Amino acid sequence: MTAKIVEIIRHVLRDVRSSGLEEPRIEDTAWNDDPQAISAMIYSARDSSGQGVSVRRDLPRAEQLVSVADQVQEWVIEENGPINSNWPQCPWHPNNHPMAARLVGDQGVWACPVLLTPAAIIGGLGVNGADA
Repeated sequence: MTAKIVEIIRHVLRDVRSSGLEEPRIEDTAWNDDPQAISAMIYSARDSSGQGVSVRRDLPRAEQLVSVADQVQEWVIEENGPINSNWPQCPWHPNNHPMAARLVGDQGVWACPVLLTPAAIIGGLGVNGADA
């Protein structure tokens, strides 16, 4: 059942791509033994280091998206070090912190963690003026 998480990861990677950052390679391998989880691996194109991404299979799709976005964000920050340590950049506080993946209603969004104001739908950075 890893295909579902691969689809979710690819959705989040739209934001990585729109930011001009290098995307990880996705490996459709279930690594988490928890029967309630779906999982896959993402690997750096630079040095092949990897990180597991997993989410509970029984969560609604929007909650899965927020969880995966949070994990991909962690990978982007680790992968790019101080260059993009605040990815995606908060439009209200660009020098202070990155946006955070949040659930607003039934939609996953990137939001300012201080103001809690949504800035873009996850997967929609750089689309229709939504930019970080």
